[in-house]
Amino acid sequence: MIKLNAITISIGDELLSGKTIDSNNAYISQQLDLIGIPVVKKLIIGDVREDIIDALDWAFAQADILTLTGGLGPTHDDITKSVLCEYFGVALVPYPELLEKLKERFIKRGFKFSVSNESQAEYPENAALLENPVGTAQGMHFVHKGKHLFVMAGVPNEMKAVTDKGIIPILATLTSALVEKIDIHSIGIPESTLYELSKPIFDEHPNLKVAYLPKQGMVTIRLSINSNNVGENTAFLLGIFEQIRQRRPKNIYGHDREDLSSVIGSLLLERKATVATAESCTGGLVASMITDINGSSDYFSTGFVTYANQTKQKLLGVREETLARHGAVSEETVSEMLSGTLRHAESNYAIAISGVAGPTGGSAEKPVGTVYIGVADNSRQHIQRFQFGNNRILNKEMSAFTALNQLRLLMEGLI
Repeated sequence: MIKLNAITISIGDELLSGKTIDSNNAYISQQLDLIGIPVVKKLIIGDVREDIIDALDWAFAQADILTLTGGLGPTHDDITKSVLCEYFGVALVPYPELLEKLKERFIKRGFKFSVSNESQAEYPENAALLENPVGTAQGMHFVHKGKHLFVMAGVPNEMKAVTDKGIIPILATLTSALVEKIDIHSIGIPESTLYELSKPIFDEHPNLKVAYLPKQGMVTIRLSINSNNVGENTAFLLGIFEQIRQRRPKNIYGHDREDLSSVIGSLLLERKATVATAESCTGGLVASMITDINGSSDYFSTGFVTYANQTKQKLLGVREETLARHGAVSEETVSEMLSGTLRHAESNYAIAISGVAGPTGGSAEKPVGTVYIGVADNSRQHIQRFQFGNNRILNKEMSAFTALNQLRLLMEGLI
């Protein structure tokens, strides 16, 4: 088995300053890991000629595979191609067919084609071009002293397209190592608790590689295993997922690309049912997440953003007496929001949310982060109080994710 390793390099002053988060290195690492090529080091550098040359020397001395992203645009600070020509001692060569395609692309989009864009059809003469189907800067593949350098644009969707369609197929032919993986998604369960309930299962399979990936209120368990053939361990990994889900079905909601929006979408489609939303503190975020899924018009009825008390009364029929006695952030108000949503939207299910997102507006009884989340069908309601943190944006996000999970639990009969 041929074992290869890799180093990823990202170029961009905006990455060093923190104005832009470097997500490219993470994606490339994930894709290389799937074909058994570990990324052993990562590097971020600025748009500086000397730094790019030093980074290439350093990386070529340590790794078999190098990836480099950034600096391929048409402006004066995009110097990657010129530095690569200097590094390899070659010239830039024009690609007339690419130039014509670029001009056609601009014309179709109603833009003027400026002279500066002609550089997007010029590449180092020793580069094998990798098609970029979603942008103007083509990817490049260099072989240098038996090692491989792949260069891509820094725009994330362009980087992903070149990685998936160009780089991975090439590297898959160079290594016989394959890795299969599964991501197991959870919500509302601490990482330590998830570890304790899953550890006995993993201990029975020492060949599994396990990683816990926590973020606010949610944890993903990434399992990976070496395979000789693609699909060899798919059933095994799915079996592990089912074992863990059976231990905490309220918290384990899906795997891989099954996010909460797609999970509830599938459940609604199976039931030929619809859902409507009524949101206060989340400002329409739940409705936005539901409609992120293609085809959601088959099951999403409508969404009410009733941020002010007056709109809760006018659009949903929440009683003034209820608001005066219990407040907008209360089980009673959310109950009437649910009833009004079902009535006015004529949907099968409803979600309602009202809370104190912060950072101000809290009280001793209802501190910042207090959120009431309700779900209902035409026969019953389930309303629960949650206490999130002090960060407004994270409170909104966690409220939205939790609301989707509560709907899942209602539909699956788990609450």
